Amino acid sequence: MFNLEAAILEWRRQMRAAGIKTPDHLDELESHLREEIGRQMKAGRSEAEAFQTAVQKIGRAQKVQTEFAKVEASQTSRERKLKEVLLLGCSILMPLMVGRAVLVRGPGTVGMTAGQQWSCLVAMAAFALMIWGGRLGGYRFPVIRARRRRNVINLSGIVLVALWWLVFFRVIVPGRDFTMAQFLVAFIWAFFIPAGVLLGMTLGLETAARSGRGAA
Repeated sequence: MFNLEAAILEWRRQMRAAGIKTPDHLDELESHLREEIGRQMKAGRSEAEAFQTAVQKIGRAQKVQTEFAKVEASQTSRERKLKEVLLLGCSILMPLMVGRAVLVRGPGTVGMTAGQQWSCLVAMAAFALMIWGGRLGGYRFPVIRARRRRNVINLSGIVLVALWWLVFFRVIVPGRDFTMAQFLVAFIWAFFIPAGVLLGMTLGLETAARSGRGAA
């Protein structure tokens, strides 16, 4: 005798086996399946017929997985493009903002010499070049297709940069008798150069993974 609940459980198992493992996706598909089964039964079909018809309308496991893969790929592509736009925008806006603050000699930069101003501008230029270098020079990075591995590498980089910032503020700065101008120069180099390396590495790894090329 046909058991509708057992059939739905088996259908869910097939969906998981096909690669649809996210509970939210499975629940959404099951909701659509049950709605379609209800419509078919109202049309006079038996539970077994309604189930088979609903499965055919929604799609078999492999077909559904293919459609989900397309949707996820499109979403991943949009997220990656948004990340690139934000990072590359940061590489333009931050140097402009810091450069303007340095050149107009705002309240925080009083007493800064021309050499110190140039040092800050060079640091910000290097920051931007590191980010763009990662984006445009991604073919030089190793190809790491697994997103989880790239995330681990990026997280490790974030931890290292955060540790360096901690050392700078808690060890280096207290041990030096900086003037305000000297502190600003040191801060810009200590803060933005490691950040540029990290952001450039992130973009480089993403570019290499997307292009399929990389250093041997």
